[in-house]
Amino acid sequence: MQLSGVEIFGYCASALIAFSLTRDSIVRLRWYNLFGASSFCIYGIIIGASPVAFLNGFIAITNVVYLRKMLMQAEQHFSVLEVSMPSNYVDFFLDYHRQDIEFHFPRFFKKMQQKDRRFYFMMENTEVAGLLSGYPDENNNFIVDFDFVIPAYRDCRIGHFVLGQGQRLKKQFGYGNVFAKADSLKHENYLVQLGFSPEKNGIWFYPQSKHSAEVDKTK
Repeated sequence: MQLSGVEIFGYCASALIAFSLTRDSIVRLRWYNLFGASSFCIYGIIIGASPVAFLNGFIAITNVVYLRKMLMQAEQHFSVLEVSMPSNYVDFFLDYHRQDIEFHFPRFFKKMQQKDRRFYFMMENTEVAGLLSGYPDENNNFIVDFDFVIPAYRDCRIGHFVLGQGQRLKKQFGYGNVFAKADSLKHENYLVQLGFSPEKNGIWFYPQSKHSAEVDKTK
């Protein structure tokens, strides 16, 4: 059986929608679903199937709305929640994601018992999107050395909102400045993506943050 060009286009649109549902990342799922639904909407218009066109047009618009919320309105979509320690849920979260954490932050579990360490959940509404941890220095600066986001939210630019341009951690909790320490080459590449620059003794800083006080580099 020979397929027409329109039929091939329809099958490709269907395959794209099906492929979108296999993505771990919410953002990638919605991007692929957007392209698939848009294509299927066009297919519906071509073959004169109004219900197909209207339904997939609605799905495409819905994807655009949610992508805009996650990527351009992070301050309305995400939040930061300080965790009182000890916490059974933090222990559960770290144990559940242990393999992934050890891959991205190989030294974290050896240093997480520092008595001055603090933990913050990164939230999407009431859902936990990730966990951030670090410690304050004597000048009320905060040094982040653990910034783990679960796979579903890794394309949502949460780091830009919390540590980078949005500076939510600094503003919400009153720190003088927020610095970072890289735990691996992958972590360094991530900090570069956020806009951080390396200083000395392994400390990274965000250029738009003023840091007149010297941070504690002994930890």
